[in-house]
Amino acid sequence: MDNGKNAVAERQVVVVGAGNAGLCAGIAALQAGATTVSVLEAAPRNLRGGNSSLTRTMRFSWQERPFIASLLREADKGRVEEILAGRPGYTDEQYLGDWLAVSGDQVDVALIESIIRRSTDTITWMRDFGQRWAPRPTPLPGDVPIVLDGGGQSLQDRNFARFEQLGGTVFYDSAVTGFERTDGGRYLLHGSGPAFPMLADALVLASAGFEANDRLRERHLGEQWRDVKLRGVPFNEGAPLAAAVDLGADTAGNWEKCHTTPQGINLPDHMLPGQMHKSHGLARYAYPLGVVVNREGRRFFDESGGYSNLTYVTLGQKIQEQPGRIAFQIFDDKVVSAGSLPKGYVGDPASVSVSSLEEGARRLGIDAANLTAEVQRLHDGQAEKRLDTPPYLFVPVVCGLTFTYGGLSVTPDAEVRGGGEPISGLYAAGVIVGGLYDQGYPGGTGLMAGAVLGRAAGTSAARHAIRSRGGEARVGTNAG
Repeated sequence: MDNGKNAVAERQVVVVGAGNAGLCAGIAALQAGATTVSVLEAAPRNLRGGNSSLTRTMRFSWQERPFIASLLREADKGRVEEILAGRPGYTDEQYLGDWLAVSGDQVDVALIESIIRRSTDTITWMRDFGQRWAPRPTPLPGDVPIVLDGGGQSLQDRNFARFEQLGGTVFYDSAVTGFERTDGGRYLLHGSGPAFPMLADALVLASAGFEANDRLRERHLGEQWRDVKLRGVPFNEGAPLAAAVDLGADTAGNWEKCHTTPQGINLPDHMLPGQMHKSHGLARYAYPLGVVVNREGRRFFDESGGYSNLTYVTLGQKIQEQPGRIAFQIFDDKVVSAGSLPKGYVGDPASVSVSSLEEGARRLGIDAANLTAEVQRLHDGQAEKRLDTPPYLFVPVVCGLTFTYGGLSVTPDAEVRGGGEPISGLYAAGVIVGGLYDQGYPGGTGLMAGAVLGRAAGTSAARHAIRSRGGEARVGTNAG
């Protein structure tokens, strides 16, 4: 019907949030036979893309080199052996082991296992509608060997293009402030912008967490998180999440923890779509090659306790707990001269190169006596010395918050639970889903989980919407 000033726009499926998870849901819903599918996006069109546009890695299981070759852009298909550098594959069991090794105990293991089992098939699905991958530039140990071609910005451009080619519509500047179930079991959405009010047969929530809401950060994460800088976009205020909880949705996950990363101190208050290269230029993930200390010159983190793509979130969280909420990564000339550091390190205007640890401490306001004692303790009994060859590069780092962990409880088919049972017609995908992370975060799992659950949510939502109107859902698109 006509969406006039007081008219209610009706859709079979409405998706809240135009990140990767939301667009995967929209694409899957259209593929499953829904004919009226809309995505509601709080951001304006020129700032569309969400946090998904600022990343580039998806972690997935794989076994065969031809499969990896099939994902690559044409120019790289012949470089598979070079790109993989002898890697034998990455099994579901290895994937689960890496995830659980850092995620913490309070997670939904069954949900995580279901995501991992579907990761390869979901990557194939994304490839088939146009997604492509490229070799990872300057990989660090343990990195996923290929990344999205053009990064998250291109991922999202391709997602938007496919969704609209299939007939989906996107409403920008349309922030959902609440929703309610009608007597007929549909969902009436309220908000600001041109889309409202809108009525949906099935509703998919893919609107992230509450990371951009300083009041909710302080309430759930603690006072020290109120003024933290965001590595993500400023649009994720958490209203759809709160509305689902008010409706009776079950919650899951650790609401007192969040995804964070060590970042250069010139990190702005937030990032915006289109700034992927700036975002990655500020990442400070090479710490296993050096030593990390706080303002007092104390080590507070085991730098070499695991690959950086499995431990960087833990470091980010711990930085926020240090004096002045700052830390310092220190490297010696063996590392710098070998070219082992990403470009962002050497070009960081806040970094200093000095001839001695004491000089670096003095210039950056670090307790020099404690620093030299910590380095000596670290070296005692170790065959490999991490800081014994001057000059030394001191790189100050801060914490950047990407997303919050607490969210909604869902089934493997992305159905939102209420009272332990699925709520009819309500689905969720992306980081609005809780139960995936408790403490740490294995790199590349967020985009992957969003794609898997987004596909499942869209498929499930379309089937519900079609059947609620007496139709038959299209077969052969089951994401589960």
